[in-house]
Amino acid sequence: MKKIIEKILEMRYYENHAAASGKVHNIAKHEDAVEDLLHSHGLSRLDRKIKIAYRDEMLMTGLAGDLPDNVFIPQPCGTHDSPDFIVKKAGKLYFIECKSAKGGTPMYNSGVPKAQYIYVLCSKKHDETTVYWGRDVLESEHEKAFHQHIAEARRRDQDFNKRFANDHGISYYTRPMIQHKGSKEIQDYFLNPQRKDLEQRVLDGV
Repeated sequence: MKKIIEKILEMRYYENHAAASGKVHNIAKHEDAVEDLLHSHGLSRLDRKIKIAYRDEMLMTGLAGDLPDNVFIPQPCGTHDSPDFIVKKAGKLYFIECKSAKGGTPMYNSGVPKAQYIYVLCSKKHDETTVYWGRDVLESEHEKAFHQHIAEARRRDQDFNKRFANDHGISYYTRPMIQHKGSKEIQDYFLNPQRKDLEQRVLDGV
């Protein structure tokens, strides 16, 4: 797995869900470029859908005895849920989420960074790729706090919407938006002075 991460770090910029970057022929987007690397390192594609509850169980235990070894599952939880890939190599599970940015700052939208995920971020501005663990950008305890805050907002929405029950189904929805604040060096993952350390932690942990 370390060799795969090393090759990922050599990747240039690819757009997500868009036209080809122009850097490599026949690769349409970021996820395709990562999938191509997984293939080239002897991993087989396994098309299978994983329930969110089972994904969370795998994240917690690190086990998936029903999955064969040396495979990867693309979009295991569908296109609207993470990760982009679940990889099982040499008996160990890896969860890979691909991010593509015009600048150097990823958009998490409503998806709170997950501690056990390996994030693969490529930048159009820098024409480079970096990797990091979710736990290195958001501590596990802080991840729980984000989820608790979102759950509280959901409960407030439900209470608020009760008064409109007879108004043709109209209702209010609070959408989470995970974004960055702070200095340019902290916002831009490619300028972050800890970038090499974050990448090395991934290499050391796979």
